[in-house]
Amino acid sequence: MTVEMGKQLKKFRQEQGVSQQELADYLSISRQTISKWELGKSLPDVENIIRLCDYFNISADVLIGRKKPSFFENLFRGKERRQMPMDQEKEKKNNAVFYSAYAPDIEPLILAGQRVNTFVKIEENILPHATFSKLMGYANCLCNFNGEKVSIDQIGKFEWVVNTPIEKPIVEFSLQDVLEIKLQFGKYFRNVGGNFVTLIDIVTKDQTYSFWVESLKIAYVIWHHEKFKNVKLNVDKTFQKALNLSNEEEAVAAIRNDAKNIPLFYSNSK
Repeated sequence: MTVEMGKQLKKFRQEQGVSQQELADYLSISRQTISKWELGKSLPDVENIIRLCDYFNISADVLIGRKKPSFFENLFRGKERRQMPMDQEKEKKNNAVFYSAYAPDIEPLILAGQRVNTFVKIEENILPHATFSKLMGYANCLCNFNGEKVSIDQIGKFEWVVNTPIEKPIVEFSLQDVLEIKLQFGKYFRNVGGNFVTLIDIVTKDQTYSFWVESLKIAYVIWHHEKFKNVKLNVDKTFQKALNLSNEEEAVAAIRNDAKNIPLFYSNSK
């Protein structure tokens, strides 16, 4: 049964386009454990079997290979599974705009204190390491720390399923006006699988600007960058030890490995 279940698990995971790491993050276990299950070297415990069945929307008989899914189960399983995480604990939406790329104009969202998906640029370094795409799904906001200035700009406009590059300044202020930068972490689900995000709140005396960034590295960069040595940085004590590590990759791995202490981050898509 061990080998057959491993084959089934790998089959459903690949059909959904979910990586071993994404599934491991969902279960709060290591990627190596998922690999051992799929290779038939070990079996998940009862609790994880139940969670796997819920995740892929299948029965235990199907997961362990004793029963084949029906035509209709195959047809609807993916759609139902993708919706499941988003339906849980809807009250934990965290005042977020999941894709600012889906908003034609993000200035009202920024000024209303909504949490917007953004790229963060610190001098010449931009995170996450990506370029703006005309395809939907990429951030169209840029929070730029350049010299002693902080600027927030809209860099794309979502219209008719594509993002059109634009240059629209929203707000600019001095780094000296920043009273505090709060760093938090969240887990989110999008379509299939999921990922970790960094939640950033830039607090000034006039307003708090709230962002989420699809990167854990940005927290490490801000925590260690010389530019922020005179800015109050606030992070949960649980993760201070990880951010204090001297190696960026080790710090990110430490945060990911503490997934049980990272709350679910949900969206309020607009």
